[in-house]
Amino acid sequence: MGIRMKGIKNRVNIWLTKSLPVWLCMGALLSGGIVRAAESEKPGDYAMLTHPQEGSENYLKLTVPVGEHVVAEGESLWKIAQSVYEDGSRWQDLSALNELDNPDRIFPGQCLQMPDQEYYLQKPWIQRGKGWYMEDAGAYRFQTPEKWALGTCSLDARLSTFSGRDQEAQILWGVGDNEMGEDAWSENWEQVCDDMRQTAEAVFGENLCSLSFEKYQVESGNEVYGVRCIFTDQNKEQQVVSAAYRFGQKNLMEFIGFAPEDFAPDMSRLTLYTAATYEEYEEERHMGFGEKSGEYRGMEVWEYPSLHNPFVLAWEHANGSVWRLKKEPKQVADYVIDWKEPVLLAVVKEALQLEGDVRYSDLLQIESLEVVESAGYDFCSVNGERYETDWTAVGSGDALVEDISNFGGLYTLRIQIGDLTDLSSLEKLSVLEELEIFTGSQAKDLVIPAKLRGLKTCVLEKAPLQDYVDSLDDSIWERTCREQKITTFRKS
Repeated sequence: MGIRMKGIKNRVNIWLTKSLPVWLCMGALLSGGIVRAAESEKPGDYAMLTHPQEGSENYLKLTVPVGEHVVAEGESLWKIAQSVYEDGSRWQDLSALNELDNPDRIFPGQCLQMPDQEYYLQKPWIQRGKGWYMEDAGAYRFQTPEKWALGTCSLDARLSTFSGRDQEAQILWGVGDNEMGEDAWSENWEQVCDDMRQTAEAVFGENLCSLSFEKYQVESGNEVYGVRCIFTDQNKEQQVVSAAYRFGQKNLMEFIGFAPEDFAPDMSRLTLYTAATYEEYEEERHMGFGEKSGEYRGMEVWEYPSLHNPFVLAWEHANGSVWRLKKEPKQVADYVIDWKEPVLLAVVKEALQLEGDVRYSDLLQIESLEVVESAGYDFCSVNGERYETDWTAVGSGDALVEDISNFGGLYTLRIQIGDLTDLSSLEKLSVLEELEIFTGSQAKDLVIPAKLRGLKTCVLEKAPLQDYVDSLDDSIWERTCREQKITTFRKS
């Protein structure tokens, strides 16, 4: 059949498997392949149907422009309609649209305009009739998912969340001023799909299972865009993230859904439905998130600074840790670590379950490290897991820093040791992004190494304990040091 498409418009799917390289799957798509919505899906909440089973008021109508069809040898209008729409009876629509005097007479090479493909997204029972809307004083509204609770989002700035009872499934949503233009991705949807594919690959790597994209027109004539991704989390369980977008005259709306892969209803249908119900009015928006401060998460691999990176947010939601774009530390010949302080060595061996010597290559497994000394408790956190320690056995904070400088894979480092005077050895940590140093009063001239050019967060302050220490009478502090065996915090 000869359907001519304008790039990757409409509804497309890219299924990624470990047996097929991504470029091969993408190539099949770009050569003109298009995957149609499920035709045989049974009616139910968020079912996508080509023929409504009951009153049209219980559905959202979505359309996909099909384009043009060049008639091939032996084709009839009925065969074309059956092939394109899986509904031969639509030959009458083809005849009417092309104003054919004799529908039985078409010829090879003739170019026919094709009617839009129509889909009907079934409303959930709770939304039939008036439905449940999120309203903002006449500026916009959209139907809320299910009747879930509205709450705040801790994953990233300028987002709120809807969630069910068990919090397993959530939909994050955000509204902002639309500086991208109404129906912003209408003309470059093919490029958007490719950008998102590259982002998903960068975030999930070999844990990316499938990726699909959709673009429809809603009844207002505007467009709704959707992406659905399945990935494997660190517990080897499959998770789904879906995102749907609307670009109005004034506002841009984004809806990002997380759920286990077997969650019902389909999360991609839920976010698509919520975005498709969005309506924009003449009034100014009253609900907002204040001024945008800083950049959103995962912007290193995301091309759209006005929008959140759904793949990074899903990764962090599923794994409970911060996603970072992996950087290669400076190439250093592997060597056995010559430890200056035995306390840290013992923690590292326990954390990495090592016996014998610890090598530089072993330490590359550690991405975050926290070394904290305080009155009454000391601890060390390795990759987020806490280990109790006793830093009274540490003779020098500077020696401890020298040991830490061997952790070439560190992205995050927090040190709270009272007698630090020299941080110069930290310049070896070439991939470090977040650094927090809390010290005692005697550390007056600490300097952050200039070679740490990758730092995004840098804090250098007096340790919270020091304010308490300085407020004590000298004799009381000396007694406290004896009782608590504190050796590194000193009074000014």
